[in-house]
Amino acid sequence: MPAITPLDTVRTRLAGIWLGGCACILTIVVLQSLLGKFGDHVQDAWGWLLPTIMPTLGMIVAGLTVTALDPVRSESVVRTSYYRLALWLSVFYLLLVSLTILIQPFTGADPVTLMHSSNLWLGPSQGLVGSALGVLFASKQKAP
Repeated sequence: MPAITPLDTVRTRLAGIWLGGCACILTIVVLQSLLGKFGDHVQDAWGWLLPTIMPTLGMIVAGLTVTALDPVRSESVVRTSYYRLALWLSVFYLLLVSLTILIQPFTGADPVTLMHSSNLWLGPSQGLVGSALGVLFASKQKAP
């Protein structure tokens, strides 16, 4: 029988990773914006960042909200191997977003141009992570 983990535990851990990771990323971009890193392109930088993280954060918060008072869902479980897949996809994606922001000083490229170029690798990664998390935050599977 495969190892299982309570779904509430999985959701809480993944929400912590996403909220903590995005708080760090947002703080860096706020500081960069205030310090003039983006020049006249502050709106372009935020226009890249918000669609990069907000859809997934919104899904996570909505999933937690819908299930907060549902005792049936609190009994749900998930295979630990699937939870680990979603966890590592999340960590990888947040690292890619962070790398895009943190590598800017070393590339010599315009920060906003680099942000837009990163959509080539962030788009597919976001799709995978969104699919994996969508299952976990919308699941109704009861414990056996």
